[in-house]
Amino acid sequence: MWITVADLVGCKGLPSTERGCRKLLDKVALNMPDIRRKKAGSKAFEYDVSYLPSNIQSLIEPHLLKHVITSRAPQRNVAKLDTKKTSNSSTLDLMRQCPSLLENKINELTDNQRQIADARMSLAIEVLRIEEQASTSRIRAIRFIIEQAKAAALPERLMLAVNRANARKGSTRVIGERSLNQWVVDYLRGKDAAERLALLAPGHHKAKKAVEISWLPMFLAIYRQPNGISIAEAYRQFCDEWATVYEGQPAMLNVVPSLDAVHRALAKLPKITRMKGRVTGAALRAIQTYVKRDWSQLTVNDVWIGDGHGLKMKVAHPEHGQPFIPEITLIMDGVSRFVVGWSISLSENTIAVADALRHGMSRNGLPLFYYSDNGGGEKNHLFDADITGILPRLGVGHETGIPGNPQGRGIIERAHQTILFRIARQFATFHGSSADRDSVRITSRQIVSAVNARNQDKELSTTQRNALAKLPSWNQLIDAIEDGVEWYNSQHEHSELPKRNGRHMTPASYRAELLEKNELHYLSELELRDMFMPQVVRVAQRGWLSVFNNEYFAEELINVDGERVSVAFDIHSADRVIVRKLDGTFVCEAVFNGNKRAAFPVAFVEKARAERTKRRLNLVEKKAEEIKAELRPVIGIENKDFSSLLSGEFQHVSENPEPIFMFESEREEYRAKQLKTAR
Repeated sequence: MWITVADLVGCKGLPSTERGCRKLLDKVALNMPDIRRKKAGSKAFEYDVSYLPSNIQSLIEPHLLKHVITSRAPQRNVAKLDTKKTSNSSTLDLMRQCPSLLENKINELTDNQRQIADARMSLAIEVLRIEEQASTSRIRAIRFIIEQAKAAALPERLMLAVNRANARKGSTRVIGERSLNQWVVDYLRGKDAAERLALLAPGHHKAKKAVEISWLPMFLAIYRQPNGISIAEAYRQFCDEWATVYEGQPAMLNVVPSLDAVHRALAKLPKITRMKGRVTGAALRAIQTYVKRDWSQLTVNDVWIGDGHGLKMKVAHPEHGQPFIPEITLIMDGVSRFVVGWSISLSENTIAVADALRHGMSRNGLPLFYYSDNGGGEKNHLFDADITGILPRLGVGHETGIPGNPQGRGIIERAHQTILFRIARQFATFHGSSADRDSVRITSRQIVSAVNARNQDKELSTTQRNALAKLPSWNQLIDAIEDGVEWYNSQHEHSELPKRNGRHMTPASYRAELLEKNELHYLSELELRDMFMPQVVRVAQRGWLSVFNNEYFAEELINVDGERVSVAFDIHSADRVIVRKLDGTFVCEAVFNGNKRAAFPVAFVEKARAERTKRRLNLVEKKAEEIKAELRPVIGIENKDFSSLLSGEFQHVSENPEPIFMFESEREEYRAKQLKTAR
């Protein structure tokens, strides 16, 4: 069906002028030029209704219906409209000319409307069957069914259809002769089930759409704040703004929406629309659409995924015994969901990630890619530097996710919940969201008391001994992690893995199945030791090298004097380093000798531990400064003339400015004294 701009003037919801309508339709035609053509015998353009966007079609449908009913039919290629036809007939003609209108109408039907239409079709079919088999007139068949319905003498299925077809509330439901006749006519007029469904479905009251609520944008401007303002608080601000905007307009002031109306309006909005502006980053992406990765195109060890998480429990520190929360790093094969390696440490750092990778590669081969976040332990020069990085030297690609987007690593994030929560719940120090808050608080307080008493060489009470027994040791935690990872790999039936014999496979069984068709590349013991030694680039100076404030010497270094060389070091030992040229050629082993800053060599692990201790001490010192600052007296504003420093309206400074008060009671007391003095 083709329409012109002149046909749309006056259509509610569209521009009121021909120029505005033409601009709107031309904008749509930019991407679909075939929907516009020159009208025969005229300079005007006409547009194909069936290809217009559904929102525009829904706006112009009532207008077109009125246009078809009141206007004359085109003189060529279209039969003249029968003025005796009902409105349903005109609607059907319109839907046949524009099939998308029929589709939109059917899509908008509710289940109740569909059931009523089915009941009406059943009665219409029964009328036609009686008319044919009894060789009687249609009106007699209709009257027969109505009489039988009033007497409740129809078969049960037809009585149910009568009650449903009437679409009226109440215990007594009957149908009229005129209504049933119209249903039969509409049934015969429809060519297929879709047309009959559209013709026989009753109308219903449609709730106002969110886009039709004029005041909703004003409320959303207040509600959409990242500070998490509640609906009730936003409504109070909305009422204040409403009173300001419509001041002096009593009619508008009396129709301010109620709080219940606001709740109903917000319920009509999709969650993504409602939360826009209230959440950002990962929280916003969590409610947006996402892309599922197809792992079926990959095989074992193509992609490993790694991430670190703090356990939801406390354990005895391996050095000083105080309770603390450890960090565990898991590395998983993305295809089989098999946990290939893990490491536990005091906090997420390079050492923990390197240890987890080494653990995985020593047992499960070498991956093609390693996928992680941008955390401090994952994105590091020791891993990614072009020449000295561990992963480039192994030939392993390193891909990192978007900062603040954990959804990109959903596989490892879900595994953390399955494995780590199962491990932590075994101990009394578990403090996850499912744990009882009071029990967690009491247990934590008792453990701290017991540890303090033990450190002060005091005799422990029975309660303190029982509390200390609840604090797991470092070795107990390691054993629990080993058991948890083994359970996940060999017993956990993963819902994302294929089914065998009606049950999902475990990561270990699926990995074994894939390995029957693939071979893995393993590193030798020498390669594991050499490749996982971090490297840095240094300049050789007359036989000496400096690495982390440790000085190393070798006679062979004079052959590369002044050149940049690669220095590999063992993170657990600082006695010697391996020196190579940048092309990988071996130069020598340099030995610690004559350190100018330390009497003994400091290993990388010890250096990292010292830096971590320093950072923690700095935090304690800042906290102590804040506590001491609370004891300092409040400094009042002295009566000084600052007018020379100010300009404009800010030059008017009070002659006796008030001091700054910490509490409201102090301010009231000061003002009372001032008032008393003035009197």
